[in-house]
Amino acid sequence: MKKGKRALALFAAAIMASATFSQAAYAKTTKYNIGIDASAPRTVTSVTGVGTGVMPKLAEGQAMTVDMAYERAINVSSSLKTLQDSIDVAQETLDDVTFDSNVMTNSFVQDVAYAVSKKQLTLQIQSYKYKEDVTKEQIRHTIEGYFADIEAAQNSLAIYDENLDLAKRNLEISKKQYELGVLSQTAYDTAVDNYNAVVTGKSALETTLESKYAALNTLCEYNVAAIYPIEITDWEYAEIDPTSLDKQVATATSSTNLNIRLLENNVEVAQYELDLHSDLYSADTRLQKQAALFTATSTLNDTKLQYEAAEKTLYNNITVLEKNHKSLTDQLTTLNNTMNVYEKQFQLGQITQLQLDTYRYNVKDLNNKIRENENQHHLLAAQYNNPNLLG
Repeated sequence: MKKGKRALALFAAAIMASATFSQAAYAKTTKYNIGIDASAPRTVTSVTGVGTGVMPKLAEGQAMTVDMAYERAINVSSSLKTLQDSIDVAQETLDDVTFDSNVMTNSFVQDVAYAVSKKQLTLQIQSYKYKEDVTKEQIRHTIEGYFADIEAAQNSLAIYDENLDLAKRNLEISKKQYELGVLSQTAYDTAVDNYNAVVTGKSALETTLESKYAALNTLCEYNVAAIYPIEITDWEYAEIDPTSLDKQVATATSSTNLNIRLLENNVEVAQYELDLHSDLYSADTRLQKQAALFTATSTLNDTKLQYEAAEKTLYNNITVLEKNHKSLTDQLTTLNNTMNVYEKQFQLGQITQLQLDTYRYNVKDLNNKIRENENQHHLLAAQYNNPNLLG
């Protein structure tokens, strides 16, 4: 293929890729259901799995960390490999277009086409390179979410038997009280429903555990059925600045946000093409270019409004979490401070063994809920501070 034709063919392919790549994803927030009790025993101590596929290589007693999974995921990421290929193709196409525009005798129409294509390709290469960093950030955030979900399920399963025992004993007592006529039908039905919910809850926890491991393994290209111990380093809990919303909205609607950057590129190219055409084209052609600029600008402005709404939603969700965090920690403090009283009451026969065991269980449950709150706060705050994690 001659060099000019080859450049045009590569350029056409690049423009098609650019059209797809430039579509802004609708801004959304992610809610993670997370609960981690750092003191709970681990239920996975070694690497297991069925079927074929690569298994994680962990030493005896070693746990998979977020950093380890992240390094694995970016090394095998097809998205990152495709991006690098796209950069190479776009750069080669730009070189060809630049060469042809310099050595070939062209009409004004061809000169404009070359100028526009060079503008598009230059912006495209810049966006591809930025997309590499953004993709890595998104991969890490996704892994953190999987780790949190996995450990939440593991820790819930670790205290499941204790919860089931309490529900069963409570049901037995409620049944006797109901038969003696000292407990209402409604109260008895509540005890039955609570017991049934605990029984069925184990299956749901196990399903969640398997699905989150499968998702993590798929991202890391491990055997999809691989099960192995994981470890999460505590994420720092820090409340967001209550005056930060305007700043974060500004960031989310700026070129820091990859999707906004791509749409701004579209506007820049449309304006550049309109300016180049000037009055040397027909009125219809100029109207077409003006319409293209209007469409690009409208899409950019609409997307900015979507990200502004997403940031406000995140801000509200995070502030609710922070209020709940204070409530939960206050409850735990109160319960811990009164545990000695409950122990004494039990010794004096003022409360039952079931009541004392329930108080003890509630301490563990509150610890899990606080951890759940803090991890969800971490994940949502990451999105709030980095709009590229919104989608």
